[in-house]
Amino acid sequence: MNAISEDRVLIVEEPDGREVLKLGLEMAGYRVDLADDGEAGLLVAAAHAPDAAIIDLSVPVIDGWSLAALLRDMVGEQIRLVAVTSRDAPEERERSRAAGFDTQLVRPVSPNQVTQTLRQLLAH
Repeated sequence: MNAISEDRVLIVEEPDGREVLKLGLEMAGYRVDLADDGEAGLLVAAAHAPDAAIIDLSVPVIDGWSLAALLRDMVGEQIRLVAVTSRDAPEERERSRAAGFDTQLVRPVSPNQVTQTLRQLLAH
């Protein structure tokens, strides 16, 4: 059985990709908020102060890299940021690090993989 977490996670991804992740994270005990695009993600983060955010780098309105930098400015260094992308190029990983992401996952990602990553990043 999974331990119950009090951590709040924001998923910023288009609807098709996020529902499976949402269900998996909720089953692991996380409180999950959703946003369709970067601007909505910023608004949700301001309202709910997430402990972590899983961000698709190619979300519309405000891209994932810009959103990560804005979240770091708004929330601070305590928020854990996970980039999700379909490309695994070294320059993209470097760009993600520079934007403030803690780690980057390459699609396809499973709820289990995301849960394990969050457990490592949010270890209290």
